[in-house]
Amino acid sequence: MDERVNIVVDAFKTTIENVNIFAVVIVLLIFALIGFFLVFWEKFEEFVSKRYLKKLFFRNGESYGLTKKELEILWKYSQKLHKDPFLVIEYKAPFEKVIQAYIEENKNYDEKMIRNMRKKLGFDKIPPFMPLISTKDIDLFQTGTLIFENRVFPVSLYDKDEEYMYWYLIDQMPPFPFKKGDTVRIRFTREDDAVYIVEGKIEDLFSEDGKYIIKIPHTFKFLQIQRRRDFRLKVNLPLQLFITDKEGKQVKIEVETTDISIDGVCFCIPVKDAKDLKMSIGTEVFMKIQFEDKEIETKAIIKNIREVGKNICYGAEFKDMSNEYKNYLIKFVQSEQQKILKTYKRLKYIE
Repeated sequence: MDERVNIVVDAFKTTIENVNIFAVVIVLLIFALIGFFLVFWEKFEEFVSKRYLKKLFFRNGESYGLTKKELEILWKYSQKLHKDPFLVIEYKAPFEKVIQAYIEENKNYDEKMIRNMRKKLGFDKIPPFMPLISTKDIDLFQTGTLIFENRVFPVSLYDKDEEYMYWYLIDQMPPFPFKKGDTVRIRFTREDDAVYIVEGKIEDLFSEDGKYIIKIPHTFKFLQIQRRRDFRLKVNLPLQLFITDKEGKQVKIEVETTDISIDGVCFCIPVKDAKDLKMSIGTEVFMKIQFEDKEIETKAIIKNIREVGKNICYGAEFKDMSNEYKNYLIKFVQSEQQKILKTYKRLKYIE
């Protein structure tokens, strides 16, 4: 047994001694070169792909009228934020995030250039029914209330730039309970969208042309309180109302809708005609709404009343509408909504 083991050991030693060290080195070098080549090829492919994508991105961007300088900025900061540059020129939300990163790194940024970029891409305005992306989207002269330590002050957006918003304290005079460095909240309502509450630190409080202005930084963070369950479509459709007047007689009023949703409708009646009608909150009315290819008949309950100029405007919620009419109305509103959204599709909120 020991003799056999010795024979195996001797054979192994002989094999090792006869192995060509040079050959081993060559084999190891080949494997190393293969590994290096694979890594290099991967990086090369990534480099070529990135160059191709950048070239394609510039081609797409130039079709919107963007300059090479503008496209370089968007490309550079898209890469820094790990955002798809193609989405940055297609959708407003990622565009604003990229621009914000550019502004934060470049205090001498060209504000006029940024505004021109928004205009070229169609991001300079946001429709009233779409949610805000940042406080930069608040319309000038938007009114609201400033809240500080349970006290409220009427305000209006006086001006804005790429970094700050400037709120005018309407008919307010010092002394004020707040000062530079204090945190305040501003609450405002977008009629077709939501109630917003923005919180920010006062960077400055100054007087301009007899007006007192507070300066607050822009933000992407705010509280949004949705006002409506369903999309409200502004449309004028012939509307017949069958109402009881103050003498108890049934009368027919012909007006037009001001807007309509799946749940209800708004309409206005001249003050001179409305004063003779027996209509208050909770009143039930019967109505006929004329569409292009169909007439809908339904009951509705008056939910709100407000005076607008020379008209009294009523908001009514549908009651006991048949499934046939409800399905038709849903399809109508959704179809019209899609038409509007196609116009503003590039404002869609995408993160």
